[in-house]
Amino acid sequence: MAARKKQWSKIVEHHGVRVRLYERAGSSSVWYSIVAEDGRKVRKSLETGDRAVAEDRAKAIAAGVASERINPGQAPDTLSLDQLRAVYVRERGSMLSERRLVEVRRAFRLLVEHLGRDFRVSDLGPHQVESYSAARRTGTLAATWGRNGGGKVGASAVLREIEILHAALNWAERFRQNGKPLIMRNPIRGVSVPAEVNPARPVATRRRFEKLVEQADGLDASGAFRVMLNLGWYTGRRLGSIVGLRASDILLSAEQVSRALADSGREEYLAEHWPAAIRWAAESDKEGVEWIVPIPDVLTATLTAYIRRRGLVGGALLFSAPTDPTKPLSKETSHYWLREAEKRAKLLHQRQGGWHAFRRAWATARKHLPLQDVMAAGGWRDPGALQRAYQHADGETLRRVMEAD
Repeated sequence: MAARKKQWSKIVEHHGVRVRLYERAGSSSVWYSIVAEDGRKVRKSLETGDRAVAEDRAKAIAAGVASERINPGQAPDTLSLDQLRAVYVRERGSMLSERRLVEVRRAFRLLVEHLGRDFRVSDLGPHQVESYSAARRTGTLAATWGRNGGGKVGASAVLREIEILHAALNWAERFRQNGKPLIMRNPIRGVSVPAEVNPARPVATRRRFEKLVEQADGLDASGAFRVMLNLGWYTGRRLGSIVGLRASDILLSAEQVSRALADSGREEYLAEHWPAAIRWAAESDKEGVEWIVPIPDVLTATLTAYIRRRGLVGGALLFSAPTDPTKPLSKETSHYWLREAEKRAKLLHQRQGGWHAFRRAWATARKHLPLQDVMAAGGWRDPGALQRAYQHADGETLRRVMEAD
């Protein structure tokens, strides 16, 4: 009787997570098995008969599972950067807006690429922050998404990414796993990020806005681009909030305004002063905050005509993707329209202008009004950010300052 052929098997391991590869009778693929956290043994095909490829896939599986698990006896100072990412997204992700979650995933992808997935969080310090900043600003560490994909970025982009890391580290101090904090302290607390000495923050003028509106319908016959320009100019809101608007967010009567205020737990008497308003949903807000804000008559008329002509009701997006009405218009299309309108209007392009130039214009035109009201109307929670980055000096006021006795 011929001896039974011994089937091939191999164990790969990553941070205590063991994955067994093996050949299965009657299958042309290599399989793997792993013990789940609840003790069940999971067996699946690696969908390849090539042992080398199967081993690489098994190593990736082990590394991924290791990132999701924190061992009961693991000391806080051994937490890796990729483990921090995985636990933060798993535990905190459902509490973040969809946009914020995308930003978190992208920031950690860059951080892990720069420092390595096994880099210990406790080893983070000024050098790592400085080297990361330099790599991003020179383009040696480049994102593969967005308008800046593959290129260098400014200090503000780096600051946003480091702030995401700060948020995750501060959270990890408070979060308990097996009765212990994930980390003892945020290792980069107090570490500053190199700032832009002369940041480009141009302000759009009314003339620029009007010239762009003149070109809008020639670029987009649906009227979406023209209405988006009006929203940017008259509300000062970010592009992400604008493209996230739905028909139900546009409150075109005092009754709708009153109902929305009551549903949100806010003062109903405000409706006496607001014949129309917009509900800016938390899901589309950078800070994850819902705002209900009145709008001027000229914008009310524009929105009313647009909604009626397009037949938009309920949860329908005001500005949807051309091929999928359930998805908002992409930022790429929005920026393309703006740049093309600039060219057709023979306007000089403002470096770092774009849609945010309208937000700066809106804030600057209202700097003589009470700060709290401007913050509430424009969607700011930090007065420092509003005054530092959005409210600019203007020519007329500067001259009055210089001519004052």
